[in-house]
Amino acid sequence: MSSPDSDPLAVPDAGDPGAVGDGATPTAPAPSLRALATTPVGHLAASMLMVELLAGMQTYINQTVLPLVATDLGARAHYGLVTAAAMVPTFLTMPLGGSMLTRWRADRLMTALTAVLVAGAVTGALAPNVGVYVVGEVLRGLAAGALATVTMGVLVAGLPEAWRRLFLAAGSATWVVSSILGPGYAAAVSQAWGWRWALVVYVPLLVVARLVMAREIRGLHVSDDESHPPLVPALVMAAGVAAIGAVPAASALFAPVGAAGTAAVVWACARVFPTGTMRLLPGRRAALATLAWLCAAYFTLDYLVSPAAHDVLGLGPTAIGWALTCAGLAWSSIAIWTAAHPAREPHRYRMRVGVGGACLAIGGAVLTAAFGGAAPWWGLHVGFATAGAGMGIIHQDTMIRCVTAPEDLGGAPDGISQARAATSATVANAAGAAALGTLATTFVAPSAAGVQANLLVPTTAVLTLALALTPLLARRAA
Repeated sequence: MSSPDSDPLAVPDAGDPGAVGDGATPTAPAPSLRALATTPVGHLAASMLMVELLAGMQTYINQTVLPLVATDLGARAHYGLVTAAAMVPTFLTMPLGGSMLTRWRADRLMTALTAVLVAGAVTGALAPNVGVYVVGEVLRGLAAGALATVTMGVLVAGLPEAWRRLFLAAGSATWVVSSILGPGYAAAVSQAWGWRWALVVYVPLLVVARLVMAREIRGLHVSDDESHPPLVPALVMAAGVAAIGAVPAASALFAPVGAAGTAAVVWACARVFPTGTMRLLPGRRAALATLAWLCAAYFTLDYLVSPAAHDVLGLGPTAIGWALTCAGLAWSSIAIWTAAHPAREPHRYRMRVGVGGACLAIGGAVLTAAFGGAAPWWGLHVGFATAGAGMGIIHQDTMIRCVTAPEDLGGAPDGISQARAATSATVANAAGAAALGTLATTFVAPSAAGVQANLLVPTTAVLTLALALTPLLARRAA
């Protein structure tokens, strides 16, 4: 591998006078359109943005077609199983992604994982029954978990602080586009050709974007502080989510298995996160805890929107797609501004999180009223959009606190390595949502009739309360 002096993507050793900081050194030019088009770090940022766009579309596609898949394959009583199918293997590989990145060449790792991802998508699209569909989701999840951490590692180690902030801002802009294209694409392709084609038509573009990114991260160096990968926490995390999704809500074992699975995921997260995260130690550790709490509650609500809108409100894929688009647009459009204007001062961050918490509470309440019949069906769109705005206000600033080392901002090091930061931020974004989301989607749909309103409404009310409490946790991250 090349040295830091010759490789603009390499991360210099601590104390190196040429170490990348705010993008002002010769090895890391300041962000500009010219640098984006002509420098290796610019090419890396551009390829990451394309991957972000297509990954965003993939998220909306999967959500939009979920009720169609469950109905066609006779799996409406198994929303939890279908939800867990991709998440279980994701959490088997996600905690290991940082270790993979420090042990194998990043470009070869990304290429191999992309091949597995494509195999999973094709298997799911060709599935004759829910069992084969689950196999496809397992393959896709194995690749997606590691890819998520590898991408986060590239963000932490491959982009200097100024480029990192630019990517987060521009990445939010790509979610504006994906929130429009994703549901629209899924609804149009599903209606014209069926949900199976919706799962694979866009895949060639995703492959090209991943391969371009792989080419740009050759020689990337990522530091780590662990001699052994967190294999046991990864196994426990995957087993916990699997247990939650495997037991139907009608079973007498659902409550004890759900509680045990959730406890297992919490234990595994505590072992993956830096020491002190679960105790809300001030700084990046409290920010990681806040991020995990916020994402667990919001994304669980998000997972419920599509099946609940279909089964309870009787909405079709177009209307469901618009609900997802409304929330995505609100989130990403606000996040563009918050990423470009981060709340660095503690009082600004606390104020911003307070406003975001209010939006989450109001949005969740309106959405719950729509599901309960106390508001018209379009209250789903209004409520989810308001909650999405709250995420745009809170999530971006919290994420910046998680992935930015204190020394990049002139502070003292906090002892969190690049690999640990990448793994922790990725797990915080998804682990709680996987466990709680699988538990909730299983609970609200205990039979072949699908989601039941009498179970859905109290569930969304509890999630709304959790979101409203986010500002209390965020105070220690300020």
